[in-house]
Amino acid sequence: MQTAESRVGEGSDSPTARACKTGMQKLRGLFIKGSKGRLRGDGNDEEAMAGKRGTLEYNEEEEAMEEISDLPEINRSGSKPFGSGWGPASPATPRGLLGGAQPVARDASLEHHAPPEWVVTYVRLLRGRPLRWFFLLLWLSLTLSGASIYFPLTRILKISVEPPYGSESEAAKITYAENFPPEPVTLVALLSTNQRNAPNQTLINADAEMQLELLPPFFSYNPEGDLTAETESISLDLKKRVQPYLELVEWPADVASGQQAGEASAERGGTSVRASGVPAPPPSPAQLKPKCEFNFYSFFDMPFEVQMVAHSFLFPSNFGGQEGMIAVHLVSCYGHAIYKECVYKHEWFCEPVAELLESWAGYREWRMEEFPESPVDLTFVSYPVVYEDIIMGIEWGMALSTVATILAFIVLAIMLRNIRQLGLVACNILTGIGTTLLIMYPVSYYVMDVNVCAPAMLVAVALAMSIDYSLFLLTRFNEERLDGRSITQSLEIALATQGHTIVVSGATLALCFTSMLVLPTSTITSMAAGAATAVLQSVLVSLSLTPALLLTMPRFFTADRMLGLTLDGTPFGTYRRASSGTVAQFGATIDRPTIIENPQPKKESIWAHLGRCSQRGAPVMFLFLALVMVPFAMALTRFSYVEDLTPLMQTTHPATKAFISISNIYGQDLTTPVQLLIMAPSQKAMASREWSLATCHMLQDLATKVTDRMHEEGHDYTMTTADFNGLMIFRGGCLADGLKFGVIDVMPAVHMYGMYDMVADLLSNRNQTATQVYVHCQVDLFSEVGEAWMRAVRASLPRPEVIRQPLGGHQDADSANYVPYGRWDDVEIGALHLYGMPLEQMDGAQYTLRRMPYVGLAIAAIVCIILGGSFGTALIPVRAVICIAWMLVVTFGASVMVYQLGYLEGLGIQALSPSSGQALFWISPSVAVAVLVGLGLDYDIFLMDSVMEHWQSGKDGKSAVVTSLDQAGTIISAAGIIMFLAFGALLASTTPVLNQIGFMLCVGVLLDCFVTTKVTIPTLMALVPDNANFWPLEQKTSMRERAFGGQTVFVQRPPPSFRRSLSWSH
Repeated sequence: MQTAESRVGEGSDSPTARACKTGMQKLRGLFIKGSKGRLRGDGNDEEAMAGKRGTLEYNEEEEAMEEISDLPEINRSGSKPFGSGWGPASPATPRGLLGGAQPVARDASLEHHAPPEWVVTYVRLLRGRPLRWFFLLLWLSLTLSGASIYFPLTRILKISVEPPYGSESEAAKITYAENFPPEPVTLVALLSTNQRNAPNQTLINADAEMQLELLPPFFSYNPEGDLTAETESISLDLKKRVQPYLELVEWPADVASGQQAGEASAERGGTSVRASGVPAPPPSPAQLKPKCEFNFYSFFDMPFEVQMVAHSFLFPSNFGGQEGMIAVHLVSCYGHAIYKECVYKHEWFCEPVAELLESWAGYREWRMEEFPESPVDLTFVSYPVVYEDIIMGIEWGMALSTVATILAFIVLAIMLRNIRQLGLVACNILTGIGTTLLIMYPVSYYVMDVNVCAPAMLVAVALAMSIDYSLFLLTRFNEERLDGRSITQSLEIALATQGHTIVVSGATLALCFTSMLVLPTSTITSMAAGAATAVLQSVLVSLSLTPALLLTMPRFFTADRMLGLTLDGTPFGTYRRASSGTVAQFGATIDRPTIIENPQPKKESIWAHLGRCSQRGAPVMFLFLALVMVPFAMALTRFSYVEDLTPLMQTTHPATKAFISISNIYGQDLTTPVQLLIMAPSQKAMASREWSLATCHMLQDLATKVTDRMHEEGHDYTMTTADFNGLMIFRGGCLADGLKFGVIDVMPAVHMYGMYDMVADLLSNRNQTATQVYVHCQVDLFSEVGEAWMRAVRASLPRPEVIRQPLGGHQDADSANYVPYGRWDDVEIGALHLYGMPLEQMDGAQYTLRRMPYVGLAIAAIVCIILGGSFGTALIPVRAVICIAWMLVVTFGASVMVYQLGYLEGLGIQALSPSSGQALFWISPSVAVAVLVGLGLDYDIFLMDSVMEHWQSGKDGKSAVVTSLDQAGTIISAAGIIMFLAFGALLASTTPVLNQIGFMLCVGVLLDCFVTTKVTIPTLMALVPDNANFWPLEQKTSMRERAFGGQTVFVQRPPPSFRRSLSWSH
């Protein structure tokens, strides 16, 4: 039996060859069907002779019944042609051959290497059903599993900013968790005089002042004066809404095990019902317990003696009695301690708390509707409400990004010229997000604390990378299809070229995110881990799911007549033959190429022209870029950061305004307190009068030492003994000596009414071996002076005997952790820890920013190693680092100008105005830097892949850059616009930290796409001798070949007007 090659050699006597010799100027196709080697037609076949202007036609029914089998092509020499990896034909496997027409000339600058053998093998395996369906079912199951665990994942996320590993604040937090119940949660009702409806009136009238009378009551007020009656009415209404949660009920039988109430027994309509549905016997009085333990604090609900003490705190005199507060301390429900995140995490025992919050919010709305002219304004705030505010802001930012994705898809559709392929991009995005969530769930459960911002971060990264990688891969695939290649060949070339770009970009970006794991706080490391996982998943999905879907439904995803808005490629579509000079619809199928003739010359794009101009004036352009960077670098030297909770909160949310108002009125002691944890040697010691006096004297001396240290550092700050409040000290005096107002000692009354015991329960642990002292700061804790004060208090803690202590406060000679632990007045006090959210944020910012230079060096090393190893050159990685450094300086300098110096504040746009503190939130640049580096490298690698491709095909370095910009410049610009739309949605958010991150990402993306790739790279490469850019590589000229009937055919890429789709209507 003759081989295909031998038949080609004898083609001079065949009917097809005679037809070509007599005047056929176009290519014909003779296709071999099946293993029997039967020719579908020859030169005498009328159907085969009916081809017009080089267009191949075939029977649609027969093609639809063909399996996606290996039908490679051969060239005259029998070697492996471009797009084929199966070698010469064998007698047992007849090959298709195409001959007769002269080849169309192709510009040698567009010649490429054949795809690697592993790519050809990979595509061949994908064409087989087992691997293809394995990928499809695998990704589908992982995506659905990831979507199902989204809400369980949110319940174990951390909302607060975690302290750095190994810091003093972490030691204090561990000590607090080991010795105290969760931090108390307080629901605060803020009462304010409405200056429009009741100008100059007070909530408590002027008679409500402390009266030093001989007989009780020692304190009186006139309920008829000013707004006192209105305020008291509000207090009574709020108490009524708290009362139902204090009633005696039968607790669920499984409370001790912590399972959900109602699984075994529940209270329904006053009747206890067992799990089996059989009514339980009525509970005995001994079985009834309060549903919740809520402590209601209102001036109007206190004994007269306590009013005398609480008045000045609840209605601060410095606000003229026009501001007041009613508070509820949420202690526990069903025996479980209430903590800040329990409502957000939907803990079953926090349902009463959520109901109470909803009840109070409903009361506020009712008052606003019923009494629009009320003289008293009412707002509520608590940490559950604050956390809800933060979560709503993050979710709103994610929703805006989702809406912006619609606009991004419009740009993507314009670039792909096929709306159907948007389905591939959508599948990539959903699969990447779903699988990343599935991975992060066990990570958050067993490995590290995952911050609540991590899902938003990984969604943004998965969205960005999936769109970028899909755009790169599908654009190259469509270009090869427009060149006339079959689907198999086009996919092989796309995977061999853009697959390299995707792998290198993904590996570099994942390692850049991984380098951030060296930062000491889980708030950032959890976001970095989620982002790195999202990048790797985007790479895997792009290189497996997209090819699998393309090969599963090739006709559907490649039929793009009228942008794919037809029924072509579906069971309801109809086959239409193409007229002469065009490509037949579905003409290039899985294995059958379509030949394009007489292409028109392509006009040079604006990006190629910009790149050539940059090369011509490279020295001047380099100087210009350096001068542009100078003002941004100068602004960057004035960089400062703020540590606060308000940048995470929405600016328009009522809880934010109430939170700021309470901080301004009552100080940060109520919102973000600083506490001194004292771990007493024993319960007996802590209950002794000697320990109380020694501890009080130690605190009084501490105030003096802090003042001296602050003065030494140049801060005009004086700390007083009244800044300490605890079981042993109040208003600067030692409680062991009594609590006097004037000449009256009210300490007996405080003990008599149980007030001291109530405070002791709040400030001490159950074993009465540890207590808390609230430390007041007279300035903003998050200001420069406030941070200096916190450092001074830490440094001034008494250390007469510093011994090795574990974090929990127990003696351990082998432990390497030091804590203050000593004696005062010859009395052993115990271990001391300064604790609070402000200290955690201060340590987090200092530890993180201190290590950021090392992260930058690690990223630079990663870029050099990955790019150097990928491209095999020495200067490309160095040039990439220079470009990224220039972009980062300009981006962060612009951020300082906007959010710290207020250059755009005059525009009146909230998103472009400085937030509280007139500085950047410390987390913003830490999070943005890795994303900016990743996106910059993404576009850099994509461009340099094309440059290397053209340089290896014979072009010089400058021409290769210009040609690459001509071909890839529009794609990079489209990718930049898509990312700008996605990240620009964050600027529409009402959360300041999202505004700052969105601004940085938008500026960085625009610089990468329109300056770095179009101007900076051509300029820097033009300053270096041509071949030095690619040293130590040597240029090797090769041709991209395709064999049709043993003849090498070069097909020139058609112009944009011609390459508008794979098939045209006519």
